[in-house]
Amino acid sequence: MLLTVVIQASCFDASAMNDERDVNDPFIPQEAAPVQDQNTQTASVPAGIPVGADNEYYGFAVPTQVYQFGGLFYLADAYNNQVIQSNTVSADPKAWKQFATGLNKPHAIASDGVIYVIVDTDNNRVVTYTSGQTGTTLVEVIDNVGIRPHYIEYDSATGQFYVWSSMTGTMYIYKRRANGLGLVLQRAAQIPQMAGQYTRSFTIDGNTIYFPSMGSCGIYAVNKSSFGVQAFYPVDPEIGGMVQIVHAGDYFYLSTSSDFAYDQSKANFVRALSPALFTAGSYEQALPLFGGLTGVPYYITKGEDGHYYTPVLGNAGSAYICKFDIYANQIMNSELYTY
Repeated sequence: MLLTVVIQASCFDASAMNDERDVNDPFIPQEAAPVQDQNTQTASVPAGIPVGADNEYYGFAVPTQVYQFGGLFYLADAYNNQVIQSNTVSADPKAWKQFATGLNKPHAIASDGVIYVIVDTDNNRVVTYTSGQTGTTLVEVIDNVGIRPHYIEYDSATGQFYVWSSMTGTMYIYKRRANGLGLVLQRAAQIPQMAGQYTRSFTIDGNTIYFPSMGSCGIYAVNKSSFGVQAFYPVDPEIGGMVQIVHAGDYFYLSTSSDFAYDQSKANFVRALSPALFTAGSYEQALPLFGGLTGVPYYITKGEDGHYYTPVLGNAGSAYICKFDIYANQIMNSELYTY
């Protein structure tokens, strides 16, 4: 279904949002103590979780990402302040096992096959772990990673972890030390246009990185090497509360948790043939393509098995996991795991 949209001038005034915040909205950053946008590495903290440690919770609380690696699934269970793991996404939440606890609203995880790196969002840091037959071991804590690092991606092309500070517009790029476990900061690249503009995620697409910026009510296309802005695409304010953009086949898919005015009842999932078309009246509703999805996706990741996975945030705080495929520009084989 095609939508006809109207661009509102207020879409581009980020300051106009400040009085619209709902303090009960889990997706809107609350006031935090000032944190300098710099990287300070602290000593490693010896800690870990024994293998098979049970999840203490009977349900997910604002899960934000499902990540598959090494045949296992990892769930960023943000508001239970943990990352949990399972060998199947169909397992009841209580059957998942603890992987990392004692965090503060972690939003995403990535691995290079040796270490696992988690963005510990509301602690303004990243933490790294190893995993083995006896359980997980906390290897390193890296503090002061901007303000509210929200997303991470391991880029196999460069062998680097890209960590995004959602409130400062800074990308921290780390590489694991050769023959070691520690991360070495390669670069902290700030995008001036995005400083102070709440941006939940990014997507590396070839030599371009796309940033769906809720604070700017638009999508930035940034050069992966220079971090110069190549283009800015305003979006319809009705889908301004952006979470993530995913490029699959001929389409770009955009998940949102609200409109630009923070109305969560307008959370949506849409698609367009170009990032430039999310404001031109040419984007389509994508939720109907799932055939019965109740709620909206948050972060979408493609698993090593070729399927897409996403936590779905439903009505009245409910949450479940959806697995699906994209073939010939159609969403197919959608499986919903409700608990």
